[in-house]
Amino acid sequence: MKWKLKSKHLKDLYTKGASKKFKFMDRKLCVKFIERIGRIEAAETIYDLREPPSMRFEALTGYENRFSIRLDGKHRLEFEVEFTNKEKTIGDVTIIEVSKHYQ
Repeated sequence: MKWKLKSKHLKDLYTKGASKKFKFMDRKLCVKFIERIGRIEAAETIYDLREPPSMRFEALTGYENRFSIRLDGKHRLEFEVEFTNKEKTIGDVTIIEVSKHYQ
């Protein structure tokens, strides 16, 4: 699936491995962030993001097309999908945030 990063901070994190906003992210978490973006890029449909189950792909409540996958036990990668088919299985992904899960 096609993807893009919403903010300059996310772009810095992806291209440089660090960002002022995401100071809490160590090297291991940055590598996981880049790996998850690779999985999004490789996905043919939204259902491909359910594998492996450890990513804990889920729709976020309160949003129509916002989802998340786990980076580690404390952090999630949040993204929105602009679906391009009526079945809502294929679309363009916008990476929104790296959030601290449950905060």
